[in-house]
Amino acid sequence: MSEQQKSILYVEDDLKLAELISSFLISNGFAVTHISSPHIAAFEMVKRRYDLVLLDIGLPESDGFKVFEELQRQYSVPVIFLTARQSHVDHIHALELGAEDYLTKPISPSILLARINHCLRRNELKYCAKNAAQSQTLTIGNLVINRYQRQASLNGDRLELTTGEFDLLEKLAFNVGQVVSREHLFEAAIGRKYDGQNRTIDGRVSRLRKKLGDADEHPSRIITVWGKGYILSPDAWK
Repeated sequence: MSEQQKSILYVEDDLKLAELISSFLISNGFAVTHISSPHIAAFEMVKRRYDLVLLDIGLPESDGFKVFEELQRQYSVPVIFLTARQSHVDHIHALELGAEDYLTKPISPSILLARINHCLRRNELKYCAKNAAQSQTLTIGNLVINRYQRQASLNGDRLELTTGEFDLLEKLAFNVGQVVSREHLFEAAIGRKYDGQNRTIDGRVSRLRKKLGDADEHPSRIITVWGKGYILSPDAWK
């Protein structure tokens, strides 16, 4: 299977229908594994990861809803129910469980293909967005900073920071354990050279320390290095 080829686990006890749909999907570039037994399907999910599951509801020995819950215990995978049941109750139940779609038989193969491709594209966007958010997150002990959402939390509690305070914390955190000069912080925040007199950064540091619970006479989280700048300590976030 090529890196681009998407894999589908197809759980269906109607062998003739399964053969037709599997052949059609394979001819359109998918790798399809057909399973007729709901119990074997769960074991198949352990053996390898699939990009999508096509799942019937009226299965022998079990129903598709129970199989769905079992599959989701293995790992999160998009599921499309493909069933002869046209009940609105079943349709609603499937979506409430977390299924991506609910399609009723008979269905045009081209429509099924379009719905599968749409589902895969949507989940790829979700995955990219999630990875983007995670790649922009920095955790230092119990301090979590998310640059993507521009939020910070301490001990799980969201910090109510101004734009300037967040920018200051972000700069210090992404240089944790290193001195960041007042000049650099000022230029990044204000957009012009530091004149040696302006106390804007000092004021922001003071307010940020209070919100971090670090406002006593000897702050340990944001440390002043006289004549040089500030350090966000890597060891004060337990």
